[in-house]
Amino acid sequence: MQTLLDGRIKENESENGNMKKIKFYVCQECGNIITSTSETGIICCGKKLTALEMNKASDIEKLHAEYNGGEWYVTTDHPMAKEHYISFVAYLNDSTAVIFRQYPEWSVNIHIPFASSGRLVWYCNKCGLMYQNLNRKK
Repeated sequence: MQTLLDGRIKENESENGNMKKIKFYVCQECGNIITSTSETGIICCGKKLTALEMNKASDIEKLHAEYNGGEWYVTTDHPMAKEHYISFVAYLNDSTAVIFRQYPEWSVNIHIPFASSGRLVWYCNKCGLMYQNLNRKK
């Protein structure tokens, strides 16, 4: 709406479809998770959101991901308390994005079927947006 009022309408350039380049937005007021495959302006709860910066997880920050029988099984030792928790985990590859919503005091136990490689992305309300690449060992 603000763009229309300002008279600054411009077309987005095509992203050519790589879902690993998806942008994530999280509203700090309501916890809404919003994604975009190209630049956009997003307002939630009256505030303009900016895309979260995705940081590569260190070895101690990584989620536990085990490939078994054609699927990934993902768990973590990350805190899941009301004040510090992972709010979502996403699996991305070139053409797919699947988001698994998480809640405080839940344990992270995710099955990702039919995926041999891709990227895990997760958002912690204290640590930010993190990622790690998944590659099945043959």
